[in-house]
Amino acid sequence: MHDGDATATVAGAADGMAVPRGEIVSQYVKSVRLDVPGAPAVHVAPKGLPRLHLDLDVDARQVADGAPLFEVALVLRCQGRGPDEQVLFEAELAYAGLVSLRAAGGVAAPEMLEPLLLVEIPALLFPGARNLLADLTRDAGFPPVLMQGVDFAALQRGRRAVV
Repeated sequence: MHDGDATATVAGAADGMAVPRGEIVSQYVKSVRLDVPGAPAVHVAPKGLPRLHLDLDVDARQVADGAPLFEVALVLRCQGRGPDEQVLFEAELAYAGLVSLRAAGGVAAPEMLEPLLLVEIPALLFPGARNLLADLTRDAGFPPVLMQGVDFAALQRGRRAVV
């Protein structure tokens, strides 16, 4: 049994691992699609707030083999329906970030990249994607879609449980 300081032991273990650090190089709109199939009729006599269905997905990919650059994209899909189930609008957007990953002491293990690319970076990109969706639906003549915060860690845990 070792009587050493537990803090020093944890710090020593961490020194041997290449812990990645992510830096967002650029944020950008990768794609946007908006469809208002019933326009202009849906704006003639609006019938209250649309009932919303939202989907969110996270995609991460390495830009080039061996390069520390990754693209992380948040894909938001939103459909608004009227009380008669008529589709009022459909919006889909991909908001992405180009991320540079650096690991002190070498290349980071793939299991260390996953939380960074699928949890931490999406949390940083989310406000931009949320604002874009709100502006897009407002500019289409509907109340802006105001999304609440997303727990990307829980989303990733759910994704892993399904696989």
